[in-house]
Amino acid sequence: MTALTVGLRAFNHSNESVHDEEIDSVADAALCRLLSFLLFKEFSIDKLDSKERLNCLPEEILRNCQLFELIYGCSKEKITTSFQRVGPDLLRLLCHIIMYEIERYTPPLDPELSNPELSHPHDSKSRGGHDSGAQQDTCLQSATRILFLYARVQSLTEAMAQHKKLLSLCITLIKYPIDVVPFEAQHNVLFILANMACCRSCVLTLSSYDRLMDTVAYAADQNRVTTATEKTSWAEYYQPLRFNCTAFRCLLNLSHPKENKITMVGKDGLLRSIAYVIGLQTSQWVGIPQTLNDMATQTRRFAMSTLRNIASAPPEQKYRLCSFKNGILLDALCTAAQDVHDPVAKEKSFAVIFNLVCSNTVELLTMHPQLLELLVDAVSSSHPCHPHGSQGGKHSKVELSEMPYQSLVSLSHVAHYLSYSARIRLENALSIVKATRGM
Repeated sequence: MTALTVGLRAFNHSNESVHDEEIDSVADAALCRLLSFLLFKEFSIDKLDSKERLNCLPEEILRNCQLFELIYGCSKEKITTSFQRVGPDLLRLLCHIIMYEIERYTPPLDPELSNPELSHPHDSKSRGGHDSGAQQDTCLQSATRILFLYARVQSLTEAMAQHKKLLSLCITLIKYPIDVVPFEAQHNVLFILANMACCRSCVLTLSSYDRLMDTVAYAADQNRVTTATEKTSWAEYYQPLRFNCTAFRCLLNLSHPKENKITMVGKDGLLRSIAYVIGLQTSQWVGIPQTLNDMATQTRRFAMSTLRNIASAPPEQKYRLCSFKNGILLDALCTAAQDVHDPVAKEKSFAVIFNLVCSNTVELLTMHPQLLELLVDAVSSSHPCHPHGSQGGKHSKVELSEMPYQSLVSLSHVAHYLSYSARIRLENALSIVKATRGM
């Protein structure tokens, strides 16, 4: 115990090159062997059979994990070196720790997503006092933080995704309501999934893993279900929004395969969450801190990019997106298209609309009370005064995007599917565009 305490003092610095030297000195291998011994002693067969397990893991295990956190302040190259040396063994040990720790929390509210191996009748009141509960929380955070540091190295995520228990534990942790388990532990494992989803080979593994996409969609819905009426300060927005942002980053990467687009379109909760996030206009929130505003903006862009991807699904799915809950997604897109404070959101909203156009959706898009007029306004406002360009054939001002114009062209190509009144609306819109462009 004394040696671990001394190690914490020695390794507690932010000098990356010194941490690299610590990895070169094989400190990681020594710590892994010690952790294996400590866990073997804690989970010995006699102790398990007699159910004489401690209320929380010994402090030596916590400090060992904290030492790993410190030395992994090294460069990504050295983290890779360490993973090749101790990674498989350490993953197994960390999963043991996480399983032990989370079985002491109340099982998730959704019985379908609870893990029978991890369910435990004890509630939070049975932890045996404040000190042991705090130590338990810290140990869980530390174990997931080590995995978080591994996942920051893209080349390691594939091996992590193939681990037989890690994905199941991530799902179990994420499904606990916020404030039931330590937020940082939940966010760590969600970050791990998001980084795994950046790897093309991992996307197939994650997509086929039972309940994983449902769990990430649940995480993406957390800021919507935690409504503004339940928050009394800006600080209360931070954790749900951070969770939300990481979840949508994961969903964006998962939304590329065609089969995933179809699956996502079928999830009502996810579509409601996308509509909610796209419709956020934080520029109108008086007094919002800049950090929070930036995070909300990033979350919104991830959600819009996810919708843009799934909007390229087959016609039946396009129709569902347009008609869902009386067109709330189209309403949200129109809100984003009018946001003068976020030109990126405007761009993405028109890209989504372009992807939604097909024979199945042309009537809904044309008859929407705002959408057609917004396309026409965007074409008119973004088109230069000299339609044939300035010297060298280049426009004298940068256009907002060609997407609004291309969306109108695509609508005209399927106009024969329109009702009479919808066709008249579209023809009037196209006439205005032609006049604007000098056609």
